[in-house]
Amino acid sequence: MSRERVLEIARGELGYTEYPPGSNRTKYWEAYDPAWQGQPWCVAFLWWCFREAGEASAFFGGAKTASCGTLLRWYKARGLTVPGEKLAEGDIVLFNFHGGGEPEHCGLVTNVLAHGWIQTIEGNTSPGAEGSQDNGGCAALKRRYMRQIVGVCRPEYKEENMEHTDYEGHWAERAIRWAIQKELMTGYPDGTFRPEQPVTRGELAVILHRLEGEE
Repeated sequence: MSRERVLEIARGELGYTEYPPGSNRTKYWEAYDPAWQGQPWCVAFLWWCFREAGEASAFFGGAKTASCGTLLRWYKARGLTVPGEKLAEGDIVLFNFHGGGEPEHCGLVTNVLAHGWIQTIEGNTSPGAEGSQDNGGCAALKRRYMRQIVGVCRPEYKEENMEHTDYEGHWAERAIRWAIQKELMTGYPDGTFRPEQPVTRGELAVILHRLEGEE
């Protein structure tokens, strides 16, 4: 499945180091745009992983950006962000390690751990706790505290887009996608969403219950 493929590609890059050390020169910039060599590359690393996995459209709509802030705003504008407590494997997380609200680094979630910790794969970080965490020069497996997260993006992976396609082109498509991403509504067992079908009182009660965060 495509989510697993993106994670597989990212895991295969663990230990990759920019060369020369401290230069921010990487194969990710070479593929993205050689003119960007020398710039911090955490976003370019994720762009490359999604592209190599055949999931380019799930990352920033298939376009290019090297900015963590731009990346987060793009997903927010499309209703493709989730609260930190609902993050899951395959989500893109944005961090600020210096106490601010603007994202300055990003990673890919590989595991949700106990007591507010997560595991991520990140580019342009350091291999351990020492050194720069957002310009460290290698791709590494990291253990991060959720309080450092300033945003969580949920890419629309291909296997998720294969279902509930009867709302594509519908006037409420954007709202429907938002409701599905927020886990407020789901489709039917046959893979349809049936956007014109009336909602029963029971179904409405479930939606309101989920909206309140009770389940």
